[in-house]
Amino acid sequence: MKMKSLKWLMMLTLALTLIPWGFLQESNAATSATPASIKEKEKVIIDADMGELNDDSITMFMLANAENVNVLGVTIVAGNTWAEEGTAYTLRQLELIKRTDIPVIVGAGEPLMGSRQTQLDAEQKIWGNSEYLGSYARQRPKSYLKLAAAPYGGYPTTKPLSDTTAVDFIIQQVKKYPNQVTLFAIGPATNIALAVKKNPEIVPLVKQIIYMGGAIDIPGNTSPAAEFNWWFDPESIKITLRTPFKRQIVVPNDVAERVYYNKSVYDRIVKMPETPIVKMFKDLQSERFAKNPKAEIFVWDAITAAIFLDPKIATKVESRYIDIDDTYGPNYGKSIGYHESRNRDFNKPENFPSGTQKVEIVFDIDREAFWNLYVKLMTKK
Repeated sequence: MKMKSLKWLMMLTLALTLIPWGFLQESNAATSATPASIKEKEKVIIDADMGELNDDSITMFMLANAENVNVLGVTIVAGNTWAEEGTAYTLRQLELIKRTDIPVIVGAGEPLMGSRQTQLDAEQKIWGNSEYLGSYARQRPKSYLKLAAAPYGGYPTTKPLSDTTAVDFIIQQVKKYPNQVTLFAIGPATNIALAVKKNPEIVPLVKQIIYMGGAIDIPGNTSPAAEFNWWFDPESIKITLRTPFKRQIVVPNDVAERVYYNKSVYDRIVKMPETPIVKMFKDLQSERFAKNPKAEIFVWDAITAAIFLDPKIATKVESRYIDIDDTYGPNYGKSIGYHESRNRDFNKPENFPSGTQKVEIVFDIDREAFWNLYVKLMTKK
């Protein structure tokens, strides 16, 4: 018996010496790669002025449904909606899609310089603002549980985080995951501006920031000069645009208002097996298309999620040094994108206004690829 055992041990030793060392290394690497790949999901924070099945919601759904994304949290800011409204809508929509694991954190309820509701009549008369004023068009609710009208599906039963603020949450998460967090600034940038002012050491730790905002080479949509998100809080966006993040990407109205959601896309979604999101499309949009089958709607923020998930969707991207006019007057909130020229060399930042940063601006996208991704994520089980 002992001789057999010895013979078996010698054969095993010989076999191991014949196995190439590289094979063992590759086998170990393959074994350890599986857990590592699971952990390597893209980490994002969505900073939004959330509505109900609006562009902010679609962005949240796209990122929440993407297999390679870990949504660390949704931070709420005032803009299209008051922070109380945005909090209720976010909580309720996350409940509907069974993603209450994503925390919701209340953020800035007013722009950096405070509300200017009392001045809006004068602005409209003098500067020619449009009728769209976002949350400024109505009174601010006292609570996310006491809105002018209950959210779709009723008030949420889950609650926002109570032990932190949006500003501190952003700071904490960026420090926890250095060089891994992408910030989605798809509303006014108040929370992010306050975060970098409070803890500037997080700036080099942010992987990238993606904005929906600005009207670079076209007129604005809230005023003749300014796009809504950046008009609502020009001081905050000026801070973030001038912050030396490693990478800044801007999806402006230049592209966002040339991409149209219409009945053909709606039909592609609602013909799919019913999910909470598909049902939401049916319940909230069927009447619109019944009344006007030719209705078209801009998708704005959803483009930020698409180019993040599939960068090839962005087909025309230009580098510009960018700034914003925060002088209170007709150009308040106007975005300025400086081209490179024979007098302005991009390799010499001193040729541009002091403090401005070079960013990437998306001017066009592959619409077919965008809508295919949009429909896929909106109908995912």
